[in-house]
Amino acid sequence: MAGRGGAEEMKKKIPAALCAAILLLGLVLQAAAAGEDWDANVIFLGLNDSPMPLNDSTMPIRVGGTIYVPYTTFVANQNGGIKLGVFDGGQNKTQNTLTLFNSDAKNLTFDLRTGVSYDYYPNGERKTPTAIIRNGQIYVSASSTCAYFGLECTQGNIVFGTKYYPYIRIHNADASLSDQQFRGSVTTPYLIQLQNYYRTVTAQTSGETGGESTPPSASLPTPAPDSRDERAVRVYLALRCDTGEAGEAVLDALAREGRAALLLFPADRLAQRDDLIRRAMGEGHVVGLFTQADTPAAAREELQAANELLAHIGRTSTRIVLAEDRSVADTLESEGWLCWHGNLSGLPEGRGSGTVYSELLRALEARENTARITLDDSATSAAVLGRLLTALREDRYDYRVAVETEF
Repeated sequence: MAGRGGAEEMKKKIPAALCAAILLLGLVLQAAAAGEDWDANVIFLGLNDSPMPLNDSTMPIRVGGTIYVPYTTFVANQNGGIKLGVFDGGQNKTQNTLTLFNSDAKNLTFDLRTGVSYDYYPNGERKTPTAIIRNGQIYVSASSTCAYFGLECTQGNIVFGTKYYPYIRIHNADASLSDQQFRGSVTTPYLIQLQNYYRTVTAQTSGETGGESTPPSASLPTPAPDSRDERAVRVYLALRCDTGEAGEAVLDALAREGRAALLLFPADRLAQRDDLIRRAMGEGHVVGLFTQADTPAAAREELQAANELLAHIGRTSTRIVLAEDRSVADTLESEGWLCWHGNLSGLPEGRGSGTVYSELLRALEARENTARITLDDSATSAAVLGRLLTALREDRYDYRVAVETEF
């Protein structure tokens, strides 16, 4: 009798649970429609039908519009035993490579110096999945790695407090829940887990209990006491990679702050920048082109050839361009190109890094809405960039990456 009573009780609870899940899903959609506060710094992860515990070693990151996950996400013995059919082929520290493979003899090797990946079976063809390194941990592009190994990769939002956050779900044929069922099944217990994690983080970082905080890997350093609050000002950053002086130093400065930027490569000298382009793509930067052509016809020819070369270098193409000649830029825009128009120049033009930085900062502080900063890859700009990124962080500017949808 007790067993039948328990069964009856479960029957009563299941519809209630489904109603709660539907209600919570409605709140998610309602929040998105109403434009509730959205925190893109925190990304939750689900594997098959299970939410992953949120911590520094499991949480995905977003770089330049691409979501990356720790490579161990795909490896069964390192993600709680959830089998996605991908295995760890090992990291070769001498050659700076990481290899993943599956039982169908698909073998993906990431070059950790450039981020580019290679498929050594059967013909050595270069593939699109990329890898980056953050705080000593290797991350791989979630969507393209899933596509290569035949896994599903879906995204959505969940509500937590007054904000809603993105999540990514990676699954294969072993998953029994649809995406809608997955959201409903994990929402309530997952939010409790997240709340406890947030409280733990708060206690560790501030010595207090209670309250909410972003995880350490996603949080920004506390602003200096005399810092400004410039969250109303959107900042975009483009770097003209035409001097050839200090491109690696520029990327190093961006990597230290965990920032992505728009890198504009000279269309007529693209082959000379191939290694820098591969590294930039591997670290999540947006690649664009730079032309000094003085006629639309010459610019078209130059840009077409550059995109053909980009396809060879990194299997990509771009519609973003900086045209020095304004009439050429106007024509290209009318033809569908996305032209970068900076409104704050940090180009050295013979000035020292201290002068460039102070003048650029004064001009930035005068902006009330949008700042589009243009630097180059000179040694002077590399010296300016580190200080500039620190100022943007401490004064809480709304830093955005100049992806195509932001033009």
